[in-house]
Amino acid sequence: MAEANNSQYFVIGADHSMFTQKVRAYLRNNSIPFQDVASDVKLFRTTILPNAPYPLIPNLIVVDKDTKKYCVIQDSKNIIQYIQQTHGLAMMKGTKRAFADMLLEMVLDDFFFLHVVNWRWAHPSQQKYLEYTFGDGSQPYEASIKLGAKLLAIIKGPTPKLGLTEKTATAFRNQLASFLELLTAHLDTYQFLLGNEPTIADYSLYGHFTAGLLRDPAPYEWLASNYPVVQAYAQRVGGTSIRWGSKNLVTVQVEGDKLISCENTMGKNHGGKDVEKSDEIPETTTKFAALLLKDYLTVFMPTVKATLEFLRKEGKNEVLIPRALKPEYSIEFTIHDKDGTPLKEKRVVSTHCVWMLQRILGSVYRIEQRSEVDKWLSEVGCLNEWKEAVAMLEESGWRVDMTRKGILAKRKIDSPKL
Repeated sequence: MAEANNSQYFVIGADHSMFTQKVRAYLRNNSIPFQDVASDVKLFRTTILPNAPYPLIPNLIVVDKDTKKYCVIQDSKNIIQYIQQTHGLAMMKGTKRAFADMLLEMVLDDFFFLHVVNWRWAHPSQQKYLEYTFGDGSQPYEASIKLGAKLLAIIKGPTPKLGLTEKTATAFRNQLASFLELLTAHLDTYQFLLGNEPTIADYSLYGHFTAGLLRDPAPYEWLASNYPVVQAYAQRVGGTSIRWGSKNLVTVQVEGDKLISCENTMGKNHGGKDVEKSDEIPETTTKFAALLLKDYLTVFMPTVKATLEFLRKEGKNEVLIPRALKPEYSIEFTIHDKDGTPLKEKRVVSTHCVWMLQRILGSVYRIEQRSEVDKWLSEVGCLNEWKEAVAMLEESGWRVDMTRKGILAKRKIDSPKL
C-alpha cells in the first residue's frame, strides 16, 4: 500500500450509523482528508465483501493514488488504529488512562448503543421522520416512506434478541438519563471523558450521540433541553462548537493597543487536575464508568464463557467465530432501573466483545501493567468480575483475532490446556 501522503481515503457508511460518525469525527479532528461514499448493495458485492469479512459499515477504502490499487479496512477500531499508525498520530499515554480508554470504548460500542436506539426508536412522534430518513429520497415521498418502513423494521429487528424488550426498555431509558447526569457533572470540570484531551472513547460516544440522539427531532429536543452541557460536548468532539474548549477557540488578553497573550482553550479545565500529566483518571469518570460497567459485565462475562464453550464443542484448533451464536447459547443479563431494581432478560451471544477483550490484553493490560490498572478497577467496583473474565480467556488455550475472514480463534501452542 502507498505511504499515507500518497493515499486517498473513502469512508463507506451512513449518517445514521454510530460507528460511521465515530470514524468521520476522528478523521476530521486529525485533519485527515477523506470522501464520504454512501453504501449500497452493488458496492458491497463488488468491493466490500470480496475484501472484508462482514456486510457491515463503516469501511475505509485506502487507494494508492499512483497505482489505483486499494484495500478495505473494516470496523471503526481497526480503521482508527490504521490511521493512527499510518499517520503517526498521538496515542494515549499512561497505563491506567490507556486501559480506561479502551475499556470505555468497548462498553460504549458493545452495550451503550442499546440505550440510544431505545430512545430513538421508541418515540411514536418521530415514526414518520424515521421512515423517511431510512427511505430513498430520490423516490416520491410515499414510495420513500414505504421503503423506509421496511428497512427500519429490518434494522430494529435484532434489538429484542439483544435484550432490549418491553420489560427492560424503561430501565435502559432511565439509565441513559442517569449517565447523562453524571456526564454533565464531569463536564463541569473537564472537556472530555478522560480529562482535557479527546480520546477514542470520546469519538465512540460522539458517534452514539450524533447518529442516535442529535439528528432526530424528539431525542434532540430532549437532550438539548435537559442536558445542554452534553450537547455542547458533542459539538466539541465533532469540531463544530464555538464554546469554551472547542478546537479553535482562543482567549486573548490586551493592554492598550498591544496583544499580551493568545492561548488556545483546548486542554484547559475548570479547576480540575492535569490528569494527562500524571496518569490519573478523574473521579467523575470513575463514577459514570461504574454505572455502565455494573450491568455490562453481566453481559460480558457470560458472553466470554459461552464463546469458549462454543469453541470447545467445535473440537478444532482453528475456528471462525460467528458474530452471533445460535440461540442455544443465549445468556441472561441484568440491568438495574433507577431505583436499583434488577431486571433480568435473555439475549443472544454477540461475540465481538471477545475480540475486543483480546485487543485489550495484548496492548493495555499486559502482565506488567496490571497492578496499576487493577487499582482503578477496584475503585470502579468491578475488579473481581474483570479478572474472572480475563482468566477465562487466558486459561482457555485460545487466542482470538480479527482477520480478513472474520473473528478467528486459534489454539495457542504454549497453552497449558493442550
